[in-house]
Amino acid sequence: MKLLPQQKIAAFVIGAVILVFITLIGLLHENDIQDFQVVQSPTGRIEVISQGGYYLRLFPKIWTYPKVETVYFSNEMDESKDNDGIKVRFANKGEGDISTQVVYRLYNDNERILKMHEYIAGSKDRVEELLLAKLKDIIMEKASNITSSQAIEERETLANEIRKEYVNNAELLANGIKVEQFSITQISFDNTTTALFEAQQKADLQKKTAEAEKQNLIMQKERTEAEYAQKIAASKGAAEVEMMKQVTDAERQKKLAEIEAQKKVAIEQLAKEEALVKASKLLELAEIDKKTEAEKLEVIKLQASQKVESAKAKQQEIQLSGAITETEKYKLEIERDTKVGIAKAIADGVSKMTLPKTLILGSSQDNGSSPIETFFQLMNVKKAEELNNTTP
Repeated sequence: MKLLPQQKIAAFVIGAVILVFITLIGLLHENDIQDFQVVQSPTGRIEVISQGGYYLRLFPKIWTYPKVETVYFSNEMDESKDNDGIKVRFANKGEGDISTQVVYRLYNDNERILKMHEYIAGSKDRVEELLLAKLKDIIMEKASNITSSQAIEERETLANEIRKEYVNNAELLANGIKVEQFSITQISFDNTTTALFEAQQKADLQKKTAEAEKQNLIMQKERTEAEYAQKIAASKGAAEVEMMKQVTDAERQKKLAEIEAQKKVAIEQLAKEEALVKASKLLELAEIDKKTEAEKLEVIKLQASQKVESAKAKQQEIQLSGAITETEKYKLEIERDTKVGIAKAIADGVSKMTLPKTLILGSSQDNGSSPIETFFQLMNVKKAEELNNTTP
């Protein structure tokens, strides 16, 4: 069956498209940014592709490697299914498994990449085998120098010792494998060592419990002592406050007593001063009354003296006249008149005299006499005169 010209053209076009598609498949390739590729052309030329994206190469052979990879060498199922934790024997003959995490880098300079590629032949498992072999050597050597207890108690110290020799290990670097990070994720022990740990843990727990109880007793003792000291301080403080209150009350009572005493003294002083003023006024009044009565008595004495002088004159006149009988007569009359005059003068004087409310009797040191004393003195004078006149 012959093809029509149109059919031949169509078949040619389809064949050309298929050829172009196959050619594009052989030319167009892709690399992810987290990976790098070792690319070998049909002529044997090798190059490293590290950039992400598409590139054109004609039917090359390509090996893809991760730039950085994390791997677990562990007996923990959630970390590794290979159960490839590293078995070790410690210095005390205890046995155990150490599970680890390793971060490594394959992308370095081209020379090391090509050397790594030649060494592992494009197998990622081969890389992990190299990493695990070197790690076993280092961990087993470090674990043999410590006891099981030290592996637990000084875990980070052990990890640091391993890290110093494993990270940037020169042997691995020479093969293009660079270890960047290392850490211990778990340390497990055999049944015998675990039983010893449990016994030790129990003993430690008992010891810690005893220490905790001891500390609790110490704390209770300290708390009791603190409470006792606080109560003593409170009692002492209350006693001091009460003593201060009593002292304050005593001082206040003392002050009030002093004020009351001063008040009484002031009142007595005032009363004394009032009494002195009153006595002084009474004395002044008595002196005035004394002077007044003395003046009145002088008047009475003058009047009486005038009467006496008048009687004496009349008597002398009679005597000079020579009438003896008349002399006797007048003598009687004069005596009578004198007595009457004196009595009248005294009566008039006494009736007009105002006696003082306060009577002050004179003494030998007084300058004057009272009216009564003056009266008696006058009576004595009169009596003396009568005696003189009756003398023959």
